[in-house]
Amino acid sequence: MMRREHNEQGWWGVLPRFNPDEGNVIAEPPGEGVGFWIGAPSAVYDPQTARFYCYLRARWPLGDRRGGMCRILSSADPAAPAVEWETVWEATREQFGANSIERSALIRDLESGEWRLYVSSETAQAYDRNPATWRVDLLQAGSIGKLEPRERRVVMDASMYGFTHVKDPVVLVVGGEWLALTSVAWQDQHLGPDENGLVRSRGRGMIALHRSIDGIDFPTAQVIAEPGQHGWGGINVRPSSVAYLDGCWSMLFDEGAGRADSYDEQCMLAVSTDFKVWRRLTPSHAPWVRSSHASGSVRYVDVVVRGDTIHYFYEYARADRAHELRHAAVSLTK
Repeated sequence: MMRREHNEQGWWGVLPRFNPDEGNVIAEPPGEGVGFWIGAPSAVYDPQTARFYCYLRARWPLGDRRGGMCRILSSADPAAPAVEWETVWEATREQFGANSIERSALIRDLESGEWRLYVSSETAQAYDRNPATWRVDLLQAGSIGKLEPRERRVVMDASMYGFTHVKDPVVLVVGGEWLALTSVAWQDQHLGPDENGLVRSRGRGMIALHRSIDGIDFPTAQVIAEPGQHGWGGINVRPSSVAYLDGCWSMLFDEGAGRADSYDEQCMLAVSTDFKVWRRLTPSHAPWVRSSHASGSVRYVDVVVRGDTIHYFYEYARADRAHELRHAAVSLTK
């Protein structure tokens, strides 16, 4: 059905669902089995070079290197096999002085032409009188290949807002204002005891909205989604991507229903008309999309809208319980 026909029948701003089992693999994990992941993508299309660029991080099991490496891949064809995606930038956790590197955000400043990479990492030691925790650093350069970890600067950390961590940024520019969605948590992760002496979990990951006039100074944070009994459910919610269609914002986010789901979250959907108040559309038992293998996890789904096609980049659970990076495309015109 064509997008115009959707509108004629009263359907507006609906993000089309994709089949994650049918996507093409663009990167393989560093090993087989539990804990070997490659993904947490952040993708963009650059019309100047007519190429897609996709940030990813590679992760080893707990006790090994964890998030030990990150890189940026490039291809003119997002449906190309993994061997045809070119590595144009790469860095290790040691270059960031980190225990682990996580989901980061790649974006180009269209006014200056520079590339920006907002790197999420778990710091290996205390810094600037702040404890070691998850934070977001910024790299800037005229070309992707010149992004330099030694020139990073902190733009968001937990102590700025009273959180235990700030991580996994999703960054975009709306009306000239820089917006960042991040995963954060309060110092206390419980709500109890109540009148019956029960201590309930408050959850260990919320979604916060940060605003900035330049994408460098993010002076505020506003919690827009919480897990737990009085929130969206589960124990953890984390932003993956946002897309704007027909006057409606769609946010894909990851949810862990319980503490044991922290490494195999599921993809969920929420919508908003003002980017501030979001309404969840997927219950915990019915993720937006799922893998047919292992835990069923499809997470860190990023969205690139190009013309009449939506490109999805996502981390996908394989049968051996490792995660690989895939791409899928859905046309808005058929």
